[in-house]
Amino acid sequence: MKKRKWVVAKPAKGPVGRISAKLDILPITAELLVNRGINSAQDAEAFLSASLSDLPSPFLMKGMEEAVARLCRCVYEKEKIAVYGDYDVDGVTATSLLTGFLRALGCDVTYYIPDRFKEGYGVNSKALRDLKERQVNLVISVDCGITAVDEVAQARTLGMDFIVTDHHNFCGQLPEAAAVLNPRQADCRYPGKEVSGVGVAFNLALALRRTLREEGFFETVEEPNMGDFLDLVSLGTVSDRVPVGNVNRIMLKEGLKRMRSPKRLGLWALKEVSGIGDGIEVFDLGFRLGPRINAAGRLDSADKAVELLLAESEEDAFLLAEFLDKRNSERRGIEERILSDATRMVESVPEYSNSNSLVLSSREWHRGVVGIVASSLAGSCGKPAFLISVDENGVGRGSGRSFGGINIFSVLSKCRDLLVEFGGHAYAAGVTILEEKVDLFRERFSEELEKSGQKPESKLNIDSEISLASIDDTLVSEIESLSPFGEGNPEPLFLSKAVSVVSQNLLKNQHVMFRVKKNGPVFSCIWFYASRKRLPEKMDLVFSLRFNVRSGEREPRLFIKDAREVMQ
Repeated sequence: MKKRKWVVAKPAKGPVGRISAKLDILPITAELLVNRGINSAQDAEAFLSASLSDLPSPFLMKGMEEAVARLCRCVYEKEKIAVYGDYDVDGVTATSLLTGFLRALGCDVTYYIPDRFKEGYGVNSKALRDLKERQVNLVISVDCGITAVDEVAQARTLGMDFIVTDHHNFCGQLPEAAAVLNPRQADCRYPGKEVSGVGVAFNLALALRRTLREEGFFETVEEPNMGDFLDLVSLGTVSDRVPVGNVNRIMLKEGLKRMRSPKRLGLWALKEVSGIGDGIEVFDLGFRLGPRINAAGRLDSADKAVELLLAESEEDAFLLAEFLDKRNSERRGIEERILSDATRMVESVPEYSNSNSLVLSSREWHRGVVGIVASSLAGSCGKPAFLISVDENGVGRGSGRSFGGINIFSVLSKCRDLLVEFGGHAYAAGVTILEEKVDLFRERFSEELEKSGQKPESKLNIDSEISLASIDDTLVSEIESLSPFGEGNPEPLFLSKAVSVVSQNLLKNQHVMFRVKKNGPVFSCIWFYASRKRLPEKMDLVFSLRFNVRSGEREPRLFIKDAREVMQ
């Protein structure tokens, strides 16, 4: 079994006792809140009862007033708008949200998502010329554009205004646009610094609706229900793996409610082909729906994914959902081949195995999926990994993924002179590089990572040590009240020591189902992708707790994250 350092939190007893007493919740649940930096009953109550009414004003975001003013002009003067997105799930959902919202207002709207292979990431000159030919007056970028200084200037020269909405890190000069929305701007007062690209787009739509309402626009036009767009916000937020802080948690929580019985035909159809029932969870967004949306842009055009999310008939929705499901299956096969190839490289070259990071390249790899494989490789090798697909012209385009909390963007910034371009954030990044500079980049990245002093954390943070006897429906229900979980609000982990395994069997030849007990009731457990088929008779277990629903009945189940044998 994999050895990791187990670190059990030790929250202050004072706040735990006060929160438990004031809110009438279990002390264990109060511990979980304190472990997440919530130290007063007032803050705990606000966290547990957070709703849409607690979202901050979108006008706190720098540039919002200018953006809304320019959009209002488009609405009233019937100017043509183009929403310019990215081809990942965040970009696709942001494009669909803003396009759908503006169409609901009666606007003349088109959208443009660049081809991953022919155009690459971000705003480009060819696309702008194409939009000008379509007689577009205003371009709005979503989930991209924060570094498009030259391209925004070109749009202005072509006679098109530009609004940038983005959430990515940036450094240096900003585009001279009609408005720039990015909560990461230093003087931006919006508290949700970690919102996704679709989250920024949602805020723009929210602010525009508020202004139009105040101006009486909806006396003659049906007012859009902003709650109907939260399904897209939740899907993009989870898929982009942004931290689930207060703002993101509220939007994700409300979006999940709507996803359980979606009004959006495209998501309803995608749930059907994915085999997801009514009880949709964060996992389903990130690992079942998100990959199918992503498959379109990874293998060919992301336009099919936008068409799905904007579909207006069941027939169209199902045809598009089935197409994306098929492409996703193809994508998985390609990934498996690349991962096998990359793993062989690491195992055959001692330099790669011994390095603090991995930079691998090949002319045989499909450019659209190297990011996913980089994530798998980083996890299996325990270090940051970059995979680069090189084309016939010797230009490499790749993706990097972090491991163990290492900020790869800060290290990447030290290598900028070797790169044609780069972008991203702390845990995921993209690069364009000439093939002849890949070896230099490998060496430089490793050197700069070493200089930074960053080390991957090989530890497992545990919220509380509990006995099996303390597990009941009340505890699991209170744990669920802390959801949705994700980056920044991790699913609680517990430790129970010296539990006895009373039965076990293998599920699908890779997962272990077993039952445990200790001085009381017996609990069912599942350990996904377990590293061994036969478990010892007695173990210390680290696990999360959820309900398992069967035949209408529900019972607590332990989802195992790690285990250690207890020697008899």
